[in-house]
Amino acid sequence: MALLVGAGVACAPGTPQAVLNVPGNYVANLWNPPPGYQQGAVASVIMCLDSTSAVRLETGDGGQGSVGFIRLEWAGSTYAPVGTGSAITLTTPVLSPGCGTLTFGPDCCHVDNYLAIKATKV
Repeated sequence: MALLVGAGVACAPGTPQAVLNVPGNYVANLWNPPPGYQQGAVASVIMCLDSTSAVRLETGDGGQGSVGFIRLEWAGSTYAPVGTGSAITLTTPVLSPGCGTLTFGPDCCHVDNYLAIKATKV
């Protein structure tokens, strides 16, 4: 499945700017989002799943730091691990096929230019 481009907004989720199909890896440019979108410390993308599965979300390949904030809104439910200021992962319960909003940000204390997240079926 294809993986498209997205970006961040100022410390709060904004309009998702990309689609992340599971399984997949997405790299957000937090310092230089597409024209018309604010800069910030989090990225927001639409995550889509084509079959029933649990999903593991974790730091992906191609970024400069670790994911320290994850929130997934799916079919009326919100999934978010408690942040610890260091790298975190999130494994969802089994999800039905469809799409939801995935918001993620860096771990404690600084914002690297590129932040990657990986979504895998489990």
